Amino acid sequence: MKKLLFLILFSCLFGYEIKEFVTCKKVKNLTPINITSTFTIKDKRVYAFAYFQNIKQNRLINFVWEKNVNGIWKLYASIELPIYAGIRWRTYSYITIRPYFEGKWRVSIVDEGNIIDTREFQIIDINSTSK
Repeated sequence: MKKLLFLILFSCLFGYEIKEFVTCKKVKNLTPINITSTFTIKDKRVYAFAYFQNIKQNRLINFVWEKNVNGIWKLYASIELPIYAGIRWRTYSYITIRPYFEGKWRVSIVDEGNIIDTREFQIIDINSTSK
């Protein structure tokens, strides 16, 4: 019941609903592939995929990528993308994994300075975990 009330309030405040927000290894034909919250430094990219519905007006949202460094979240990138009025809109952002990206990360959807949703994930070095 609380979730339903939240969704109704959220839809009224921001003019859309988020049907899906995931991290994955690839996006093909606007569909997330290999949904996961664990990546390795050998993976090419981390994708954040979002599926919006019932969008009342065109707007800009941000995918904000942050890395946890010694317990403090540090901004890595903020990618501004449009979502357009209509029944649905799917979009995504990604970061390219570098060897030094090992650690805890998060990506958030931010609308007008408000954090709408967040997904945490980690990037591991599979060589160091097998020792």
